[in-house]
Amino acid sequence: MELNTSSTFQTAVRPELRNLFREAERTWAARADLRALYGSIDSLDFWVWMVWHGAGEDPRIAAAELPFPPSELLERVAGWGCSHDTFRKGGIVDWRRVVTTLRDAGFTFERGHVLEFGCGCGRILRHFARFAHACQFTGVDIDADAIAWSREHLKFADFRAISTLPPMDLPDASFDAAYSFSVFTHLPLDAQRAWLAELARVLKPGALASLTFHGRRAIERWLDGTSPSTTPTAERLRGDLVKFADEGYLFYEFGRMTSPHASNEEHWKKLDRALYGNTFLSRSFVEREWTRHFEIVALHPAPDDWQDFAVLRRR
Repeated sequence: MELNTSSTFQTAVRPELRNLFREAERTWAARADLRALYGSIDSLDFWVWMVWHGAGEDPRIAAAELPFPPSELLERVAGWGCSHDTFRKGGIVDWRRVVTTLRDAGFTFERGHVLEFGCGCGRILRHFARFAHACQFTGVDIDADAIAWSREHLKFADFRAISTLPPMDLPDASFDAAYSFSVFTHLPLDAQRAWLAELARVLKPGALASLTFHGRRAIERWLDGTSPSTTPTAERLRGDLVKFADEGYLFYEFGRMTSPHASNEEHWKKLDRALYGNTFLSRSFVEREWTRHFEIVALHPAPDDWQDFAVLRRR
């Protein structure tokens, strides 16, 4: 009997994605173990396997991957020394969580326009190639260099540079869903309020948004020394825990950041430190502050042992 390898994501596939999807079909046809494990070529977990394991094990899959950014752009989103493998695997883990939180709230990825707020050089958005046959994707970021690179190399999506504060050059009520990973983790209160109002402006009524923040688990990791950041120090954060219990909000401006890349030194010098640091929020704070334009659909406390996910619906 002939094996059926056809998949819905192959429909009207864009030319720049064709090789990647052909490799997915070839691998699916050749690997009975994967068919038994995942059941369908359209399985979300099969796509994760393609990125996590397939690209590392099979040179043909690796050759069909979307391009990787230069090291200075990798550093801006994932830290100095970030490898392609780290960039790939970290991105697919966070991509899967974004997809599942939105799917669990009712978004199907069968059609619509999806916005990533703070896309950088596409660490997460690159994996949404999986749904490029059905959905339109737009990524925005304050990093013009990252936007320029993404626009040139991730052509299945639209990319736009934005300012550090609203507005964005996007129409009202033009998106069916939005997500943001590790952006509200860095914004002070006034900037949070401004950007939440702006996201509400560009989302359609009833549209969903999946946004992450530093919650209780992130604080625990700062205190036990397993956080990737040292701003604030564990001692300073520990001294502010009473304030956090009372107010549900802490913000710490970043100090001087250094880089072996001269372009990144210049990039970070331009950042307004009053608008960029590490922010910690309590559940009650999110329930109070993030509901001016949204209703809370779900709060997921550190599902991957790091950032919390808030899933919101535009009122």
